[in-house]
Amino acid sequence: MKPFNPDEVKTFKTPKYGGITLSLLSMFVLASMIVVWNKIGEQEENRINKSIKIVCDEAVAIPVKQCAEQFEREMKIKVSVHSKSVWDQNKSRAEEEVYDLDLSVGKPSSEGLALNQIPCAFRSIIFATRKDFEPNLTELVQVFQNNLNYSTVPISAKDGRLLKNSLEKAGKWEKVLKKRKKTYPSSSAAALALASGNDLDGAFMWDFSARKFDLKIHRVNELRRATETLLARTYHSEGNRLAPMQFARFLAAPTKGQFYFAESGFIGVNGDAWAEKPSLYVYGANQIKAFILDEFVRFEKSCLISIEPHFLDQKNIGLSLNLIAQSKAKRALPDLVISLPASSVTQMPDQYQLLSGTPPINNTQISLYLLKSTRFPVSSKKFHDFLCLNQKNKK
Repeated sequence: MKPFNPDEVKTFKTPKYGGITLSLLSMFVLASMIVVWNKIGEQEENRINKSIKIVCDEAVAIPVKQCAEQFEREMKIKVSVHSKSVWDQNKSRAEEEVYDLDLSVGKPSSEGLALNQIPCAFRSIIFATRKDFEPNLTELVQVFQNNLNYSTVPISAKDGRLLKNSLEKAGKWEKVLKKRKKTYPSSSAAALALASGNDLDGAFMWDFSARKFDLKIHRVNELRRATETLLARTYHSEGNRLAPMQFARFLAAPTKGQFYFAESGFIGVNGDAWAEKPSLYVYGANQIKAFILDEFVRFEKSCLISIEPHFLDQKNIGLSLNLIAQSKAKRALPDLVISLPASSVTQMPDQYQLLSGTPPINNTQISLYLLKSTRFPVSSKKFHDFLCLNQKNKK
């Protein structure tokens, strides 16, 4: 038997680090962590340092500011909101166009070709009464027949001007003035007076003011065209295009800004689903691939909307779409379909509508189909408007 030798026993021994070694090691770890923290901080600061300046109509300032707060939290982009009246009073000539987005009421371009506009909400002039007023008024003559005491707002106000213009076209403005009992400075003031007292039976006002005070809304025929659209207009500066466009889309998104507009009594729009950058899935015929790809590139650059194209033979487009439409994979249907004229396409499924007025591209007539249930209705229609605008400018 081999004698026991304690020197041959291999036992783990704790390394003997002195205080200096441990201090150096701690400093190294701390320095590494500081570098990581600084990089994270710089990335966060770069996002927070991005900012956009918004000017909006005073009537929509509340929902726009609420939306801006949520946008800042989610996107880490600061939004400065100025109501139009305050902006006009305080700005100097040098500041006339320093904002990135203009939110004001008006009518969209008559040809629908304003690629920098996104509709966000609607407002209309209506006749309002308290909820306990039983008849439903559909004609202005009924207001007169019931001998109602009603008010209007001054024509110096936007709602007053719109009321006057609409009733003048209907030939009823002078009669409304003659039978008017009171005038209030704004729709909100008229709504408050109507809701809280008995001096008035009704009032002409904005529909969103009537909803705020839980009044009964009567849409008389003479006012059917007294409607305005809240438009978000972006200004395409090279350095700051994406953030303003994202905020405009955020305002129009069903799960984002539309909540705040509805809460303030506005009628909403059928906006795109929220995405930092929309992406359209597009089917195209192989026969037009050579020149339509160039249009895709120009559209993406102009409107900041991505396109994911898929090309196949013209004869297979309708067949493929009908197979998808009849399957459980309906979400795989493309947002847009671009083909040769409709007469040469196999019957398209009912899920699509043909967009009229699509111009020839590269001297080739094309047909453009829109998926009715697309998540991006605004962006899809913008592509159609983009094609129309481009061809118009080439003439």
